[in-house]
Amino acid sequence: MPKRTDSDEIAVYVAPIVAALVISFAMVAATPRPALANAAIAKRTGQPCAKCHSAPPALNAYGKKYQAHHKK
Repeated sequence: MPKRTDSDEIAVYVAPIVAALVISFAMVAATPRPALANAAIAKRTGQPCAKCHSAPPALNAYGKKYQAHHKK
């Protein structure tokens, strides 16, 4: 049986910590965030994105009406 070195013993403690950090980062990165009203139309009108979008990027009835009357 090969003799254990100090680096082998360190790896026993470090590996679970690294795994926990990777899993924690993945969970934070995958967490959904609320949409922010930062689109050009939202900034121009002062309205939240939810005024025109119920499930972005799809438009709701108000958004379709706005789009029809404000074509570029």
